[in-house]
Amino acid sequence: RTAITVNINAIPAAPSVSSPVNYCQNATASALNATGTNLLWYTTATGGTGSATAPTPSTSTVGSVSYYVSQTVGSCEGPRAAIVVTITAVPNAPAATTTINYCQGDAASPLTATGSNLLWYATATGGTGSSTAPTPSTSVIGSTTYYVSQTVNNCESPRTAITVNITSTPSAPSVTSPVNYCQNATASPLTATGTNLLWYTTATGGTGSTTAPTPSTSTVGSVSYYVSQTQSCGESPRAEITVITNAIPSAPAV
Repeated sequence: RTAITVNINAIPAAPSVSSPVNYCQNATASALNATGTNLLWYTTATGGTGSATAPTPSTSTVGSVSYYVSQTVGSCEGPRAAIVVTITAVPNAPAATTTINYCQGDAASPLTATGSNLLWYATATGGTGSSTAPTPSTSVIGSTTYYVSQTVNNCESPRTAITVNITSTPSAPSVTSPVNYCQNATASPLTATGTNLLWYTTATGGTGSTTAPTPSTSTVGSVSYYVSQTQSCGESPRAEITVITNAIPSAPAV
């Protein structure tokens, strides 16, 4: 008799995998990996033709996709392990007031936005976010832009830009001084160049008038008038206009 030996080899176990694998939509994905020998990758739980090249998942579409991988030891292919790849939608950028105005030297408040797990940045891209909202400095005139994102389900949103404008207190309006008249001449209302002018008869205090005064020329001498302008950051210092009324000379001797 001739002896024929039949060897029965054990089926290897499924390879070791980590599942699920999570990505945010449109994130850069890496090739899947598993621990085993002579791995074969599939898109179905059974059947199909395995590939020795590990697939790189697409992250363009929100949802879950399953991949499968087996290992082969000797000539025996083991069962397949499933790897579920979950793609999570990126949240919208947080809601915020995108333009904030302060006057120079004002007391500023921390910036605010509506969202979950906010992160604050000084740049539109890159950098490391802070969970503490910044309080703008109002010491320097100009504009500064801050950025804020929110994170939902471990996915960080685009950033919302918040521009903070620091405006100076307005300067005194531009005036021509002195203004000269001859006694008893017909005077015109005073003029100045500025915004929302207020006219005063004193250098400080008093209540301003929006109507420019018309000087009296009945008395020889000098009288000072004052004018300020008002803009978004309040009322300016007052500019002085001196009105000089000169005496009419006597008739010449004949």
